[in-house]
Amino acid sequence: MAETAAAGGGYSTTAAHSWVGELLLRLLGAALQILATWALVRALTPEEAGVYFRGFVIALGLSTLLRGKYEIYMAQHVIGRRAASTGIPDGVLLMQLARRVLLRSSLVCAVLLVVTADLDIQAPQLQTILQTYLPFVLALPCVSLSTLLGEALRAANRTLGIVVAAYAVNLSILLAVMLAPSDASLAFYSWAFLLGSFVSAGVAVALAWRAFPVMRGEGRRPICREALQGVDSREWIGLARGLLLWGPLCILAVWAPPTQMAQYAVAARTALIVDIFLPALNLTGSRETLTAAQPIRVPRLLFRQLAASLVYSSAFVVPLLVLAPATLALYGKPYDSHLTVYALLLGVQWANGVGRPAVRHAVVEWHARRIGVAIGSGAVAVVLICALGVTAYGALAAAAASLIGALIFNGRAIGMALARPA
Repeated sequence: MAETAAAGGGYSTTAAHSWVGELLLRLLGAALQILATWALVRALTPEEAGVYFRGFVIALGLSTLLRGKYEIYMAQHVIGRRAASTGIPDGVLLMQLARRVLLRSSLVCAVLLVVTADLDIQAPQLQTILQTYLPFVLALPCVSLSTLLGEALRAANRTLGIVVAAYAVNLSILLAVMLAPSDASLAFYSWAFLLGSFVSAGVAVALAWRAFPVMRGEGRRPICREALQGVDSREWIGLARGLLLWGPLCILAVWAPPTQMAQYAVAARTALIVDIFLPALNLTGSRETLTAAQPIRVPRLLFRQLAASLVYSSAFVVPLLVLAPATLALYGKPYDSHLTVYALLLGVQWANGVGRPAVRHAVVEWHARRIGVAIGSGAVAVVLICALGVTAYGALAAAAASLIGALIFNGRAIGMALARPA
């Protein structure tokens, strides 16, 4: 879930470290993100980079589908401050849900390993590709765990923790490029991703333990059946959210040439620097909170939050659009020619930034049917648009579909939030 003013998590929006220290850590995270991407595309041909980035889709996209319902329920629990009403501390719930996500992703990982082993025997010509994607499959439990914990931290407005946890993957990619022999295969870089995922999961666990402390012995306390039923009731919404976020990339990975995949991945990873900085900027201008027990008859607070998000999102994204040619020029050809793809993906980040207060409000004021319609309509739109246009337009179709999906989803979220009866 997105992060604006602490919409109900019982956590301070002010960090223990200084503002300057946080800014430096975020700058380091953005630098590592860009440097790792630059190093990869310099070390690999566009075709090899496209094959490699398909592994990211396997690990990150599949983990989003697997953890969706747990992530949404946890965000609702944290943002709505429901620990007191349910009797389940946030740390206990997170630990229990994390175990279930690990089990779920491990089972899927095991099934994929069996399929991979069978393909390795039945289709020897796929051996190189299978060796490249094997580490991404093995990384699935670690990626699922670290992203679940990261989203819980995001719900509690501990967004810096997500940036710090991502250091490990980007550093491992950089080290792999620096240490790779001249004849290194793609599998070498894939194993580096797996190593970074292990470290990232460990860092995320440490940060989550600090943010959601659990007393000794409490972690073994089972959560009630009603909570588990609430988690299961969000299954389809979680799957639709996964399609909304990763549907275009999955279609692009399957049907587009590897070069198109690489061009989209470079633009997407670069546009993510918005998500590194924007949450902190939003927090500086919008410190009021929304809680589940706080009826809002006149949504003045929400208006202020939306206005602040619009100002900060626009003020951050517009300069990046102006600097887009110089930014993509860092990667060289053929990446510098896809300005439109990069601009559309910056638009996705802008839309998500503007809609953050409304999304958090929707999590607190949960209405399953309306939320399901909002996410489902966005998911259907992105899949149809990308599927119809990927053959002719490649990465451009995927980027356009992602932007349209983000506008639909965030627009509906804002409409739902502002349409509350007085």
